[in-house]
Amino acid sequence: MKKLLFVIMMVFVTTGCGLTKEKLGIAKQAPDENMVTVRQPLSVPPEYDLRPVAEPREGE
Repeated sequence: MKKLLFVIMMVFVTTGCGLTKEKLGIAKQAPDENMVTVRQPLSVPPEYDLRPVAEPREGE
């Protein structure tokens, strides 16, 4: 019982430390505001309003 309690306590102690979180990859990393790129806005292609040509059905 003491070993289980010790293990649980050690888990809480090590996960509470910021350095341990970074090494384990648990810590969230904020994006670097200098590395953010601006994308061009979406645009509608000029042929967007065109409809496909309907092929005549067989028998008509």
